[in-house]
This record gives sequence, structure tokens and C-alpha cells, in this order.
Amino acid sequence: MPKASVNGSEYFYEEVGSGLAVVFAHGLLFDRHMWDHQVETLSSRYRCIAYDFLGHGGSSSGRGEYSLEDEAENLHGLLGQWGASPAHLVGLSMGGMVGIRLALAHPEDVRSLALLYTSAEEEVAERRPQYEALAAAARARGPESVVDAVVPFFFSPGFMQSNPESVAAFKQQFIDSNIDGIEQATKAVTRRTNVLERMPQIKQPALVIVGSEDISTTPDKAQHLADGISGARLETVAGAGHMTPIEQPGRISQLLSGFLSEVDSASPK
Repeated sequence: MPKASVNGSEYFYEEVGSGLAVVFAHGLLFDRHMWDHQVETLSSRYRCIAYDFLGHGGSSSGRGEYSLEDEAENLHGLLGQWGASPAHLVGLSMGGMVGIRLALAHPEDVRSLALLYTSAEEEVAERRPQYEALAAAARARGPESVVDAVVPFFFSPGFMQSNPESVAAFKQQFIDSNIDGIEQATKAVTRRTNVLERMPQIKQPALVIVGSEDISTTPDKAQHLADGISGARLETVAGAGHMTPIEQPGRISQLLSGFLSEVDSASPK
């Protein structure tokens, strides 16, 4: 598996296909494989790069506490190493938050933004201690002690009932996760700053996607985000929770494929 080192941290990534680069940034507690269906769909037309955030998958834990801005700077460095700038950036939840900050700090790196199940606002006040307490409990008592409390934040009730194998696979991934890395990443997400007022600075084409049953980044957050970025399109996926690339992979691949085609057809040749 290829690796890239940036600012003293090591990142795992996978690359397939050729053409314009599409970079996939996953959500908290998941890894690059959450994008497998989308990478398979788009790699016939694009150079698809999916990577693991610090503390996830095969990437290192980093060097202590860090912010989403730090991850955005590291992504800037990775894009340079990959020769992938400017890239279409697809980010879900934490990945979208990093993508927003990359677009603000380094707009030259971003060809377009697909922002899934994410927010430009600070964490909901009552949720921050709840999330951090779960991370602390996972460290103190083991991840298996909190995994059942974590699952509903990611999947819709219908999916959990009809797809027990997928839910079980996530539970095992969480149990096997790098707890140090997960705790640091959780803090980066829950302690994020509010950048909503800066959304008009983003000039790239943007697609915002949210699930109607997402309780982690609720549809109103997606509406605020789409309203803030000029020309952004909002798509709501009915019956979906926070992890629709897993719950409804075909629908997400369809939305992304159409969006990228529109952006590329409108771009100067």
C-alpha cells in the first residue's frame, strides 16, 4: 500500500484510474474503504485517490492534538506530492470539514467540492461532551464498551435493521481501531470553529448532500452550507442516515458522477 509523509505524519492511500483527480476524504471512525463503490464507479473516467486520515486505517496517529485546519494543510501537502492539484474533492462529515478548510486556505487546490453529511458550523453544544465522553470511555474501558452507543450516529434505523452484516462489520472495525488516533480525531471534529460566514469565499462548483435521517449533521446544517456557497446545489437522500455511501452506494455514485460531468463540461478546455 502506498504511503506519503507530510509534516512528520504518514498517510496511507489508494489510487486507481487516470484523468482529472478526484480525492476522497472519509468520515470520522471510517477509512478510505467507505468510498469503494464510488471509486469503482468513477475510476473509468477519473484518477481516484482515497486516503486515510490520521489515526484511521493505515495512517499514523500524528503527533498529539491537531485541528481540522492542520489536516487541511496536510492534504495540501499530499496533493502536491501526488501531483493532483487542482482536484475534485469529495468529503463526508470530517472529510467535508477538511475540504471546506482546504478550499478556504488553498482555493487553487480545489476544482470542485462535493460535501456530504457535513457542516461549516461548530459542534452542537450538547453533542461535544457526549462525543468526547464516548471517546474517553473507549480508551478507558475498550471500544467494545461503547460501540452500540456509537452505531446510531452513523446509520439509519432502517439500514441497521435490514443490514446487520454491514453494521457488524463497522462494529468490528471500530473495536479494532487505533484508540489514540480516534480520540485525537474526535477532538479535532468536536472542537472545530465556525466558518459558515466564510462560505461566500468559496467560488468553486459545490454539491451538498445530506440524508433525511442524519442525526449527526442534520439537514438544516446542510441547508445553511448550501445557502452560503454561491451556486451550490443541495440534494437530500430520503431515508438515509449519516453514511449513505454505505447505505445507498449507487445513489451517491450517481449523484457524484452527474455533478462531476457537469463541472467538467462547463470548464474551459
